[in-house]
Amino acid sequence: MLLAAPQGDPVKDLEYIRRAVHRMILRMPPSEFIDRYCVLEDRDAPGVIVPFRLWPAQRELVDALDANRLNVVLKARQLGISWLCLAYILREMLRQPGYSVIALSRTETEARELVRRLGVMAANMPVLLRKHGAWNGPVYSVVNGCVTVKQESGVSTFRALASGKNMGRGFTASLVFLDEWAFQQFDREIWLSVFPSVNRPGGGKVIGVSTMERGSLFEEIFSDADNGFAKHFLSWRSDPRRDDTWYAATRQALGDMILQEYPETPADALRIPGGAFFPELCALHDVRRKAEDGQRIYVALDYGLDRLACLWIAVYGDGTEHVYRELCASGLIASEAAAEILAAGVGDEIYEYLAPPDLWNTDRHSGKSTADVFAGAGIYLRKTSNARIHGWMDVKEHLALRERTDPATGEVRREPTLTIDREACPELWHCLSRIQKDRRHPNDAASEPHELTHAPDALRAFCAGRPVPPQAMRKPRLKEQLAFRRRA
Repeated sequence: MLLAAPQGDPVKDLEYIRRAVHRMILRMPPSEFIDRYCVLEDRDAPGVIVPFRLWPAQRELVDALDANRLNVVLKARQLGISWLCLAYILREMLRQPGYSVIALSRTETEARELVRRLGVMAANMPVLLRKHGAWNGPVYSVVNGCVTVKQESGVSTFRALASGKNMGRGFTASLVFLDEWAFQQFDREIWLSVFPSVNRPGGGKVIGVSTMERGSLFEEIFSDADNGFAKHFLSWRSDPRRDDTWYAATRQALGDMILQEYPETPADALRIPGGAFFPELCALHDVRRKAEDGQRIYVALDYGLDRLACLWIAVYGDGTEHVYRELCASGLIASEAAAEILAAGVGDEIYEYLAPPDLWNTDRHSGKSTADVFAGAGIYLRKTSNARIHGWMDVKEHLALRERTDPATGEVRREPTLTIDREACPELWHCLSRIQKDRRHPNDAASEPHELTHAPDALRAFCAGRPVPPQAMRKPRLKEQLAFRRRA
């Protein structure tokens, strides 16, 4: 038998048996361990604290989390996944003395709640873990937002923090747990801070859990098939107590926003109605198009030190338009940005450069505007309207699908006026597909995350510039160019 003890002393025999049982329990698969030894709070249960009896979807998830190093979990609401992750974390703290966990939540209150929940689990695991007393096994404590598990061979720690730009920097962790990741402020800065803490050869584990928020880093990571993350999804049906009757009643209360809170498929979560600002964007806009004789080329840009977004757009004789090149870069001063634009467009005969009015703001030290600096480099900008609502409506008009008749075949097809070479313009496509409506002003695009705004703003400058096809040739704006030269 496994429990045969080599000692003749009853006390030592009992301690040997305890240690053997402890090792045997911790060798169980995580799903079996949680099912047998963990608890959670159920506000609908008479005793509140109840044994953690896993649903099939929870069981499958926790074993998958154990098998993968980088994990992102998209879920419906109220499925007990935070409790599940904490139970898995407690098992690892017991299994691996010296195990270190950093948990990040949206707020300080939510961070304290994670610590409290882990303390509840630890307090209800007397077979394996106790707070104090005549006990030679692992001992836990909950102090100052940190849970520790002390064993003879080391101390494991769980520390929960509120999200912040540099949270996690300076720590070395065995596991990073990101709770409601999509809704954490500074999610990108946080990821840059915490990932190095687990990114060691053969290193630590990441578990990021959230419902969906469009435009977030969480969405990007979940949607990217080739970033090394294991993607896990739990639908509203993961709770076996929910049925079609429950869903129908919930939909009646929430309307179409049920797709965000209770998706049935990942596609539901990514198709949040009323969220995407450019729902018109589809596969028909993704086109590779060759140059044609007589086309007119416009360059539209949005510039700031944080990001330059510049688009090359060909306008054809039939009035259709095609974005065939982009230049996106950060940290360029105006003269450097102008040089990069000229270098990228070598060989193209540019009809006009279009830009929003803020590039004409005069620097109080030099007395020059960004438009002046560009003119000095040989790029003469034309000022377009900065009316956001009307500008976005213009963009939507250009993206709208319209019936067109092929002159050669007579076939009627639905096609957009403006197409994009997605392969050549990945940032524009990425931003247009992810930028959201402003929550307070649904006719305007959201300004956060700010990194999604630059390329769409450049496209808005193009559409607001009222580009015309080659047949409607007009004289070059020599007067404006001469004015730029005199001012430069």
